[in-house]
Amino acid sequence: MDHQHMRNIIRRENEAVWHEGNTDAFQDSSHAHRVSHTQTMGDIKGHDGHAKLAQRFLEAFSDHRMRIDHLVIEGDHAAYRITHHVKHTGTYMGVEPTGNEVKVVMSYFVRFEDDKIAESWAMWDNLLLFRQLGVEIPMGQAQS
Repeated sequence: MDHQHMRNIIRRENEAVWHEGNTDAFQDSSHAHRVSHTQTMGDIKGHDGHAKLAQRFLEAFSDHRMRIDHLVIEGDHAAYRITHHVKHTGTYMGVEPTGNEVKVVMSYFVRFEDDKIAESWAMWDNLLLFRQLGVEIPMGQAQS
């Protein structure tokens, strides 16, 4: 598989979704059977599922400034980290808009089939995000 093509797919998808607000980009970058595994949101399936999840973030956060910090490809897999600088202007997981500017770092591992993304694993620190929104989450007592 052409690694430059894989880089281009990842870059185009992220630019289109986060800078242009174009959630239809998933149709160009991924298979209809794409599954993204997340700890917070569970498994996201298909073009519609990915578009709906991205739309939730776009509605909750504005002024997107996204950059791809690292992108490594080996075989049919890619690993990359992106940093988002956004403003909290809509409700996110029950948290009303705060107007806070926040930084969200996300890591992705993706698997390609043919020339499109078929599966991905996404990780981000929701605890840090909530703290930036001013939400205090009790950590509980340490067990001895």
